[in-house]
Amino acid sequence: MPETRQTRRSQITKKSTKGKKKSILKRILITLFSIFVIGFTILTGLFFYYGFTAPEITAADLQGATETQILDMNQELITKLGGENRDLIEPEEVPQGLKDAITSIEDKRYYSHLGIDPIRIVGSFVRNLRAGHITQGGSTITQQLIKLSVFSTKKEDQTYKRKIQEILLALQIERQFSKEQILTYYLNKVYMANNTYGFGTAANYYFGKELKELTIPQLALLAGMPQAPSSYDPYAHPEQAQERRDIVLQSMKDNGKLTDAQLQEAKATPITEGLIAEHEQVSTDDNRLIFDSFLTMVADEVKEKTGLDVYSDGLTIETTVNSNAQNRLYEILNTNRYVQYVDDNVQNAVVMLDSTTGAVRAINGGRKQTNLLAYNRAIQNDRSTGSSIKPIMDYGPAIEYLNYSTGQTMVDKPTKYSSGFELNNWDNQYMGTMTMRRALVLSRNTPAYQTFKAVGNDNVQAFLKKLDLSVMNDGKESLVESNAIGANLSPLKMAAAYTAFANYGTYSKPYTVTKITTRDGQVLQFKPEQHQAMKDSTAYMITNMLKDTFTYGFANDLKMGNLPHAAKTGSSNYTPEQRKQIGASQNEFAIPDSWFIGYSPAYTISVWTGYDNPYVKGHGLSLTESNYSKWIYGHLMNFAMKQTPVKDWEQPSSVVSSQIVVGSNPLALAGPNTPSDRVST
Repeated sequence: MPETRQTRRSQITKKSTKGKKKSILKRILITLFSIFVIGFTILTGLFFYYGFTAPEITAADLQGATETQILDMNQELITKLGGENRDLIEPEEVPQGLKDAITSIEDKRYYSHLGIDPIRIVGSFVRNLRAGHITQGGSTITQQLIKLSVFSTKKEDQTYKRKIQEILLALQIERQFSKEQILTYYLNKVYMANNTYGFGTAANYYFGKELKELTIPQLALLAGMPQAPSSYDPYAHPEQAQERRDIVLQSMKDNGKLTDAQLQEAKATPITEGLIAEHEQVSTDDNRLIFDSFLTMVADEVKEKTGLDVYSDGLTIETTVNSNAQNRLYEILNTNRYVQYVDDNVQNAVVMLDSTTGAVRAINGGRKQTNLLAYNRAIQNDRSTGSSIKPIMDYGPAIEYLNYSTGQTMVDKPTKYSSGFELNNWDNQYMGTMTMRRALVLSRNTPAYQTFKAVGNDNVQAFLKKLDLSVMNDGKESLVESNAIGANLSPLKMAAAYTAFANYGTYSKPYTVTKITTRDGQVLQFKPEQHQAMKDSTAYMITNMLKDTFTYGFANDLKMGNLPHAAKTGSSNYTPEQRKQIGASQNEFAIPDSWFIGYSPAYTISVWTGYDNPYVKGHGLSLTESNYSKWIYGHLMNFAMKQTPVKDWEQPSSVVSSQIVVGSNPLALAGPNTPSDRVST
C-alpha cells in the first residue's frame, strides 16, 4: 500500500518523540551520575579530613584507664575515683550467655561485621535525614566502645563529624584487636548504675557472684542496663528493669540463642531472684567519707565547667582543700573529743573558705553519715539564718547607701510590722537609745527592722545581688519585712557573702578546683572569680563592729587568744503553736536553728546546727545545743590559724575613726572630760 503523507508524518513524530525521551533520560542519568560523583568526592574529602583530625586511640584508652586522682591544695593525694569500683574481667571470663545476650540486644551482626554495620548505618542515616539531625545511631559495639573511650557520650555531641570519626576508628581497632578482646573492653567500660562500672563489678554488686555463676535471666538483666542504667536499676525501678530484661530475652530468642521453652522459663523468673538486698555503697577508703561533701562539690564543679566526668574520664584534679583542716572538721563533728553532742540526730553543716579567694578549704554536710554521696546540708539545705543575716540585709546596705556610721543613733523600742504584727527581741525586752554598733553586736531586732525600712527594698536587693544572694518568699525571688531578721539560705551562700566583709568588700565565688590534667595531657587551669561587692569602708566598718561579738557580744566566752576575728550569731524561733507541737514548755529554751559565722583575714567559717525536721517532738535545740555552732567555729578556727600567720585588718583611708559619747542623742563626740566608760569608737 502506498505510504500516505500522514503516515510518514506519524512515523517522523514517533522517531522524534523517542529521540527526545532518550535525550531526557540521558540528561537525567548524567545529572544523577554528576551528583553521585560530587557527593562521593565530598564524602571522601570529609572522611579524609575527619580521619586526619580524629583522636588517637590506644589499648590503654580501651582498657579503661579511667581512674581520677584528687589532690589537695598541697598536691597530696586525697583519693582516687572511678577506677577503684571496677572489677576487670578477661575474655575467657565472659560466659557464652552474656555474649549471646549483649550481642542480641546491642549488635546482632557483631561477629560478622568489620566494626561498622552498613545495614544499621543506612537505616539510621535515613531516619536522621528525615529528622534533620541525629536522632538515632547505627553504632556497633565497637563504635560504642570508642565513644566510651575517647568521645563524649552527650546527645548534643553526636555530630556527623564524630560519627565519621567513629566509623574510621572502629575499622582501625577491628584490625588491631580480636572480637573477643573488643567485646571484653566494652563489658569492662559501661556504666551499670549505683556508681558501678563494668559487668564484672555489676555481677558482684547486684548478685554477689562472678559472671560465670549467673543465670540467663540475671545475665539478661545486666545486658539490658547499659542503654539507660538509672532507668533499668533493679533496686530503683524493678518493673522497668524486668520489662527491659524480657526484651533482651526476646532478642536472644529471635537471634536463635534461646528456644521457646527457655524463653518462657526465663521470663517467668522474678526480677528479684538472686538479687542481694539493696545496700549502701560504702568505700573502704576512709578519705572518701571524710572528704565526701568536698568530693561531690568537686565532681559537680568539674562537670559544670568542663563537661568532664570525674568517675570515668581519668583526670588528675588539683583542688583547694586543706586536708588537715578537713580531717579536723570531720573529727569535730563525728566524735565527742571537742563538742559533747547530746545525741547523733542533731545535725551540723560547716564551710570554711579562704577569705581572700573563696577557695573551699574544708566542708562537711552532716554528722554521722556513713554513705557516700550523702546529703550535703552545707549546700543543699536552706535554713533560717536568724540574726546572722543582719550585716547583709540591714547594716551593710545602710553604711553603703545611707552613709551610716558605726555610731549611728538607733532606738530599741516596741515596733510593729506593716501588717500590725508585733516584732519582739529575743529577750522580749527593749534597751532604748543605742548606737548601731551595740544594736548589731547585741542582736536587737527592732533597730535592724527600722534600718531595713530606711534602706528600702531596692537598695537591699542591689546589695544582695552583688553578694550572689537571692531570697525566696512564696516561691519567688522577693523580700518581705521579716527578712530584716532572717532569711532561708545555705551555709555555703552565707560563708561566701561574709568573705566580702573579710576582704575589704571583694566578693569571691566559692570554688574547689584549681587545675585539671586530662588523660591526653591537656591542662585546664582555674582562677578565683571575684568582684567588688561593696565599698571597702562598708566592709571594714561591719568587721570592726562584729569584732565586739567576742568582747561583749554572744561569743565573749570563746577563748581565741589574740586572734583578730569578727563574727555574727543567728537563731530562728518557734511560733507558740510550733512550741506545743515539739512539746516545749512555756519557759523552756527551744529553737529550730543556730548559726555562727565568723572570719579572720585568712578564713571565713559558716556553721549551722539543727535537726533535719525541727517540728518533731524533742527536736528543738536546747540551750546547750544552740552553742554547738559557736564551739565548732572556735575549734576549727583555732586549728586552722595554728598554721597561718596572724594579722589584723588595716583601716582603709576611706574610714575616719572618732570617739563618741555612749548614749548621746543626737550623737556627740567625746571630749577630754568624758568618763572613759562612756567613750566608744
